[in-house]
Amino acid sequence: MEQKLLKVLICDDDPADRKLVRKYLEKIPDREIVLLEAGHAEEIQDALDKGRIDLVLMDNQMPGKSGMEWLAEIVGRNLAPVVMLTGSGSEEIAVQALQEGAIGYLSKSALSPEKLIRAIDTALDKWARLQQARADREQLERLANFDPLTSLYNRQAILGKLRELINRAQRYDEQLAVIMLDIDHFKKVNDCYGHLTGDDVLEKLANLIRANIRSTDIAGRYGGEEFIILLPHTDLLSARVVAERLRKMVENAEMKDSAGNTFCITVSQGISSWEAGDDAYALISRADEALYQAKKNGRNRVEMSFNPKIEGRLQTSNELVE
Repeated sequence: MEQKLLKVLICDDDPADRKLVRKYLEKIPDREIVLLEAGHAEEIQDALDKGRIDLVLMDNQMPGKSGMEWLAEIVGRNLAPVVMLTGSGSEEIAVQALQEGAIGYLSKSALSPEKLIRAIDTALDKWARLQQARADREQLERLANFDPLTSLYNRQAILGKLRELINRAQRYDEQLAVIMLDIDHFKKVNDCYGHLTGDDVLEKLANLIRANIRSTDIAGRYGGEEFIILLPHTDLLSARVVAERLRKMVENAEMKDSAGNTFCITVSQGISSWEAGDDAYALISRADEALYQAKKNGRNRVEMSFNPKIEGRLQTSNELVE
């Protein structure tokens, strides 16, 4: 793998061994190498925290924190490829290092410039392929779970998240609320301003949703112009406060078409809360029924499908959202 500048961190508490590695690295042709040396834990940590490292040569016997422990941390943080070094040629240590995520392994007793160069080139090539494979997996996961327009969870993924939250609610008797949100008269937006503007509206609405829910809440595009928001540890009335705040934010947001003309949209929302025995279908069905009532009652409003036990508290809750 060709690379003009290579930052190598050599971790070894023996200055003589570091000097030998430095001497061998200087023999590598057609490559500029920046060598960082660390003889104890503080120096290693400082080097790792400062920025990019292209390769780590890690002695297995390090004071305070073993080379295997450093290997686990570097691999866990996906910082750089690690080639393990040891004073002995133990096959057991080599196997353990590779199992823990080392890219390569060298015995210092049989070290030579040729072996070091070959190990480095092999490690860098393997690391590049591993990183590409990781990126490919992440891209496939994103395509499988996220809506490409809004970057919210897609229908399949958000339903999976809802099932996970329901299982948790059942196990720990936790509260859970669901908001179904639909853009009012979205067809008119597409008809009047075009589908590209309609896509912009969906994207901006997704951003508004993200900006107005907690980090623990989960939002998804349920389909078309319909969105779903999952609110763990939230009762029905608290969810109504969230929905009303979001409704007002959307109502006051300025949308633009491709010519720069401004317009506004509104949303209708239906809310349901988890009750013992509910599955995902029951929760969504009740939220969808409430959403239908919101549209039937004039749109740009929030309606709830609630447990009759809390009906008497609704009047008090109006003071929080009106």
